[in-house]
Amino acid sequence: MSALPRSGEQKQAKRERCTAEVRRRAILDAAASVFLERGYAGASVDAVIDRAGGSKASVYQMFGNKEGLLAALVTEGAEALTASVDALPIDRPLAESLTKFGDDFLQLVFHPTRLALYRLVVGESGRLPELGDVFYRTGPEGIIHRLADFFRLQAQRGAIVAPEPERLASYFIGALRGDMHFRALFNPTRAPTTKEISLHVAFVVSTFLKTATPAAV
Repeated sequence: MSALPRSGEQKQAKRERCTAEVRRRAILDAAASVFLERGYAGASVDAVIDRAGGSKASVYQMFGNKEGLLAALVTEGAEALTASVDALPIDRPLAESLTKFGDDFLQLVFHPTRLALYRLVVGESGRLPELGDVFYRTGPEGIIHRLADFFRLQAQRGAIVAPEPERLASYFIGALRGDMHFRALFNPTRAPTTKEISLHVAFVVSTFLKTATPAAV
């Protein structure tokens, strides 16, 4: 049997990638549903497979284990945020860049599924501290590091004073979450409106820049 032409090989490889991506998406969607319905302790790889179809071997190959499934769900949101930091232009007004990041960050944080995952991890981490560690390492810690890199570049340009960029990034993200995040966590029916988010981000960015902007000489 003759080998496939290169164009045929490329099409087949593309189909295989698409199939793998579809399977991965189905597994993650099923995992999110199982985790949120049963909690981390009550969830199992078997339950995910029952909902998504496929085999246990494919889940282990893609994600390793139950912890890997949760880490992948957390990482999805973190990757979206780190990509938004990477896309911030260095030469644009800093207030504009921080406002864009703040809006993107809070839209993700206040998404119902992300809030539910956050509650899940907080509720389980007292009994399973490794779960909280996975959540922190794959989520908040990575975002703080990436935003700190952005602040380093801005400090090199003279746009801000950042002797401790990691601490500054943590401070900024904490201010973005603020009281609004607590309210949404404790009361699922009280999600902030788009207007409330915009006003909050504007206040945080303005206050942050008053603190971090170099004093005029």
